Amino acid sequence: MTEIKSPLPRVAIIGAGVTGLLLAHGLQKNGFRVTVYDKETRIGEKTREWTMLLHWALPTLQKMLPPSVLDGLRPAYTDPFYPYDQEKESIPYYNGTTGQIVFHTPVVARRLSRTRLRTICAAGLDVQFGRTFTSLEMGEEAGPVTIRFLEGVTAEADIVIGADGANSKVRGWLIGEEAARSVRTEYAISNCIVRYATAEIALAVRAPHPVFSLASLPGGVIFSGIQNVIDPDDPTTWSFHISRVWKGPVTACEGEEAIALAKTATVDFDICEPFRTAIQAIPADANVFVTQLSYWPTVPWDNRRGRVTLAGDAAHSILPTRAQGLNEALNDVDQILTRFMKIKEEGITVQDALRVYEDDVFVRGRKAALSSVEDTRALTQVRDMQSTPQARSGFTKAT
Repeated sequence: MTEIKSPLPRVAIIGAGVTGLLLAHGLQKNGFRVTVYDKETRIGEKTREWTMLLHWALPTLQKMLPPSVLDGLRPAYTDPFYPYDQEKESIPYYNGTTGQIVFHTPVVARRLSRTRLRTICAAGLDVQFGRTFTSLEMGEEAGPVTIRFLEGVTAEADIVIGADGANSKVRGWLIGEEAARSVRTEYAISNCIVRYATAEIALAVRAPHPVFSLASLPGGVIFSGIQNVIDPDDPTTWSFHISRVWKGPVTACEGEEAIALAKTATVDFDICEPFRTAIQAIPADANVFVTQLSYWPTVPWDNRRGRVTLAGDAAHSILPTRAQGLNEALNDVDQILTRFMKIKEEGITVQDALRVYEDDVFVRGRKAALSSVEDTRALTQVRDMQSTPQARSGFTKAT
């Protein structure tokens, strides 16, 4: 290893989501000084929760996390008791009106709770909560970056990485609010975290597959998956993530209004079991939110002489239908870490390191975002499910 010629740059990551935390671990593991800032006062402050599928980027996760974190990852699995191994799962896709399984998707994957994964990944990092990003200040040529927060405090770093999600404030600062604004689609989505009233309902909803299954409907898709298992022998302790995508404009809402809207959306079509029951049996106290699906196809940004860049949803907001978002985010993390190791080992400049990363993400991120729109449209065409990217390629990397 080449001797380090100068102190490694200080890195500030805006956003303690999965992308920001994994990137912080990778950088810290390799000797960089990293601080993560997040507007929440604690992980889990927001009631919204969903699950994420890690598939083609699973080896990347295993490579970047330190053993102390990786060994404790199982509680983040949606079912910590499920006997995951390296053999491929076979995920069923249903015709949501007839109940027929149209195809199976083979995949080596892990399904994870977003909140529990964040909690585990925050361990061992310098995460400063209650810091709402507003702006950056820096000189024209070089020098450190001053980060300003809504709470009236500032911080300083050599590099700022915006990993603050699909509606990234760092992205807005970099390219302007108009260019940074997400593109609304014609599709709405309801996300529900549900514990059903009886063991019989829980067993029925989980019957298609122990981890998750999907059904396509005219103009929509239903996802049904396990979210948490407290006691594998007591189905009344199981929580589920039930998601419904359908065509139509909605006003974002939560709670009772969102539950009513999610249930109303099922009456437009004859939905097969157990997907109909999965939605109609949502109890009044379920954690449900409804919003319009949107995406952001990457456009190039000026990294201000190697001092500001973006990663994860901030760099490419991707629709969830073919579960590419987390995997592309880990691809970003891997690419950044690969480049930053050259800063450490070969003495290249941060500007050169970011140039290579951004040349890749500008093309890859835009392609992934636009592909996710086509994937969503394809999966709502029930008569032609066999020709969809999901049927042809499963959960492989979007091309």
